Amino acid sequence: MKVLIAGCNGHVGKELVKKAISRGIDIRCFDLNPLVIPELDISSLDIVTGNITDLETVQRVTKGVDAVIDVIGMRGESKTLTHEIVEHGGIKNIIQASKKNGVKHILYTSVLGVEANSPARTLSAKWNAEQSLIHSGISYTIFRPSGYFVDFAEYFAPKIRDTGSFTVIGNGLTRLQPLDPADLAEAFIQSLDNEKAVNRIFKIAGSEDFTLVEIINLVSRVVNRRVKIKKVPFWIMNAMFSVIAIFTGKKGGKDFLYRMSRDSVCSDQEMKEVQETFTLELKRLEPWLREKVINLPPHA
Repeated sequence: MKVLIAGCNGHVGKELVKKAISRGIDIRCFDLNPLVIPELDISSLDIVTGNITDLETVQRVTKGVDAVIDVIGMRGESKTLTHEIVEHGGIKNIIQASKKNGVKHILYTSVLGVEANSPARTLSAKWNAEQSLIHSGISYTIFRPSGYFVDFAEYFAPKIRDTGSFTVIGNGLTRLQPLDPADLAEAFIQSLDNEKAVNRIFKIAGSEDFTLVEIINLVSRVVNRRVKIKKVPFWIMNAMFSVIAIFTGKKGGKDFLYRMSRDSVCSDQEMKEVQETFTLELKRLEPWLREKVINLPPHA
């Protein structure tokens, strides 16, 4: 079996590459830029660069592969690339190319909270991508993960360590169940040649349920600095992002605000379905963070 990892340079993508190499899985790595994993010798890997929005490129990189794992994502929109173009347009290109090249299985990373006609453009685009994949006629596996540990290592930890303060939107009681990207990558790998995972959607999250304030205090302990938490009401941020959207056309702030106002957790039944299908040892956040923040760069 040969597997295309689309989005190999992302947090989940790199973990997929590592796990595939350790298992001897034949992979092709695809992203906008060449794959970079400093701790691994990747010189012998099949690495291709290109844009998921270009059908000809997607047809080329899907040739000769049996499965595609799409973990491509984007943090914000530009004037030419929207979430709909990248998320939905990208999966449509994968589907079309897969039909031409005989790909048997498409695996896609969505997100918790997807819904039709969502006010958050990210969620709406991922919903549309899911629907296209579900109705494609090709076997699929879709994961809807919660947020990832990396946000707390790359943003929360350096900010708290360097400033001793952190600002939250709302009352800080939004519930989160963050996930190690490596655990999601493991679930993807275990979905290959797994009949239990075919044509299914899995909501997946970490093993611990926190409020946002609890996570901030946890990060404070890890970096060994007392933190002062500042709270800004949602209505103030909503007004500010509305003005920004009017004058700049950028609606990313409104998307962010909508997602921040909602819990990102899985039910016990949803996690039971994950554990019944896959063999996962979900990581805990605090020990993961303590390992990652040893050589943390300063907050930008």
